[in-house]
Amino acid sequence: MLLKDLLKNVEVKEIVGRADIEIVSISQDSRDSSFENGLYFAVKGTQVDGHGFIVEVIQKKAIAIVCENIQEATLENVTYVVVENSRQIVGEVASNFYGNPSQELKIIAVTGTNGKTSIASYAAEALGKLREKVLLLSTAGDYFNGKSITLDRKAPSSLESIELQRVLREYVDMDASYVCLEATSQGLDQDRLSGVDIDVAIFANLGQDHLDYHKTFDHYGSSKKLLFDNLKPTALAISNYDDEFGQKILKDTQGRIVSYGSQTNYDFSFTIEKRELGSIAVNFNQTELILPVIGEFNIYNILAVYGALVELGYDAEKTISILQELNGVPGRMQQIPNSKGILALVDYAHSPGALENVLRSLKSLPHGNITTIIGCGGDRDRTKRAPMASVVQKLSNNAIYTADNPRTEELNQIFEDMREGVDSKKENYKFIENREEAIKYAVENSMAGDVIVVAGKGHEDYQIIGVEKNHFDDSEVLEKYLNIIN
Repeated sequence: MLLKDLLKNVEVKEIVGRADIEIVSISQDSRDSSFENGLYFAVKGTQVDGHGFIVEVIQKKAIAIVCENIQEATLENVTYVVVENSRQIVGEVASNFYGNPSQELKIIAVTGTNGKTSIASYAAEALGKLREKVLLLSTAGDYFNGKSITLDRKAPSSLESIELQRVLREYVDMDASYVCLEATSQGLDQDRLSGVDIDVAIFANLGQDHLDYHKTFDHYGSSKKLLFDNLKPTALAISNYDDEFGQKILKDTQGRIVSYGSQTNYDFSFTIEKRELGSIAVNFNQTELILPVIGEFNIYNILAVYGALVELGYDAEKTISILQELNGVPGRMQQIPNSKGILALVDYAHSPGALENVLRSLKSLPHGNITTIIGCGGDRDRTKRAPMASVVQKLSNNAIYTADNPRTEELNQIFEDMREGVDSKKENYKFIENREEAIKYAVENSMAGDVIVVAGKGHEDYQIIGVEKNHFDDSEVLEKYLNIIN
């Protein structure tokens, strides 16, 4: 494709060189082995400035450079495209390069502190039952038509802009009709959804998380707000109005606003009829249904999906029927079957608000003792460690603090931060360094009617200690000890 065509609808300050050259590849990763006849984006990252690699990629035969300033003497056989912010236009150029695939799809993007994976997964499953071909991009796994696929993820939370556009084109060509994806705060802040034509944006909630990256809560919230700020007028802006940020996030949106929550004056509302172990009887807009989930927060998640599907034109009655047949999301209140009469759960909750939601939901059910196993990730937000430890101790009969993914941080330091939130006068807590030993201890000290929650890692099947990534799956370990302990 010609460079000038790649730059269609892209705001450019200056072009030095020819714009009628043929570009055969695009990349923002200077480590690529070859850039022959390619375009390189010099992006200022959080750790490294891509402008420092311009000479290197030219030596690898790049013929065009997108940059914010020309640092080296220009070469006649290289075209320089000068822009205000390189990172912001990567997605737009990539979209043009791959033929604007998102315009041929319905894109549902979900943001929020908790519930992104569940909402995206439930939406994908429901759409599949409505005979749509759905691509699901989530932290719990990537799927097409319900089957797991492997993508080139640089990070578990979201695809880089170029890879996302490539994937969208690949699955458009495989007749995909919908894409359900998580819009993370980091991904939005780094413009990874630039060039993606969003049809439905869903806001779940806002609580403390990722302040190691965002530094302030205001910046964290404003990053999520970007999803709604950039919507087209025909898009749906669906927001949880029970959350105090639910209306603020819509302040500057052009999308058509749709509210959901517990109040009957919202566009979509719910009331709870009866809670059972493993299901909840509810009304959605006065229609009765039984949801196969645990936790009030999952009512919100599924109500958001219901609102989206109805607003997209699907029959309300048919949608209700489908929602009652949903499967669980791996690592999200995942029940581990056992013959001991213990309600054993694995959940991804790794923030104070998420843990509180999980534990308050469990306390509303018939139960014996609740034992919660939790750790905090190393090299990540330290400010949430004490609040996490505190909420677990307050809402559990027994709190077991252990390792999560300590990474390169000393576990003793993580534990010290957690101890700031622990009431040492109480005797309902224990620190056990080894995560498997912590799970084993919980099972050994539980009986029929009790609840065990292993929180923090959910679907993850690894544990990172130092720089080594070792296999570790909470559900596997929990199931093992539930089956061998008498």
